[in-house]
Amino acid sequence: MEIIVPINRNMGFVVDKVSEDSFYENLLLGLSKVLEKSPCISNISLKRFPGVRQIDIRAWEHNNSVILPEDLRAFYSSTNGFLYTYDFSYDYNSTENADTLIREGSIKINGLNEIERIYGYETKNVAQIEQYGKNYMLVLSRESKVFELAAVDNYAKVVLVYINTYCIPSIWLYSSPMSFNYLAEDLTTYFRMCLAHLGIPCWQYIVSREGLPEWAREIFQLIAPGVLNEDRNLVEIPKHNPDDINKIDPNIFVIPTSSMATDRNSTLQMTQQKGKEKKSKFPQKRFVSGKGVKK
Repeated sequence: MEIIVPINRNMGFVVDKVSEDSFYENLLLGLSKVLEKSPCISNISLKRFPGVRQIDIRAWEHNNSVILPEDLRAFYSSTNGFLYTYDFSYDYNSTENADTLIREGSIKINGLNEIERIYGYETKNVAQIEQYGKNYMLVLSRESKVFELAAVDNYAKVVLVYINTYCIPSIWLYSSPMSFNYLAEDLTTYFRMCLAHLGIPCWQYIVSREGLPEWAREIFQLIAPGVLNEDRNLVEIPKHNPDDINKIDPNIFVIPTSSMATDRNSTLQMTQQKGKEKKSKFPQKRFVSGKGVKK
């Protein structure tokens, strides 16, 4: 299969053909080479799908009464879904497959016709997204629409959320207690997050109240050490924080106790000395009785 993309050549736009292999290599950013270095990884597989026609994309939008964002439209124009999988096992030298526990890592995006609307969540009169620090709270109404992009496990799904028909959708993790946890603002960011977390199973639970399963943490520590730092942003470029510089140490204003005692004594001596000098400037008063006798 050949994929046609526009490129800029001599200040003009021409049509060039990109091979299917090159397209997927660019999309995965060398993920396969990273995974192949681990002896715990095997059976790496990539399933390829043809792109969707624009008329079919418009038909899906018409049937669901929503407009897909531009990056999602471009994605489905190139490939109708995405499925990249591999097997993880501690017993990678074992020949007894029946006794080996295998976890499947994956990057999945449903095909266009598999993006189905889901229900069962709580709704209120007004839909909105409220932000509390780094956390987001999603409030949906009857006008809101939620579509499944991919299944995480039997309890959670990655979903595309329209808070109303005319808004730009965002991507959330929809988990078993019918709670929504913010993942990304668009498909491009979410796909980059999948790559940054190496498709390790259930990595999406990092943003949930349930937290990442312990077995998934062990996989991270084995094949992706250092990734599970909650303060590290794997997608966005870190922003400059002015609080990190020009900090004044409050200890410079604290006078040691011994110095305070010395200063206090010095101040007392100076006060006493000034008092003596002040007294010496004025003669002592003499009182005279009514009889004119000096006392």
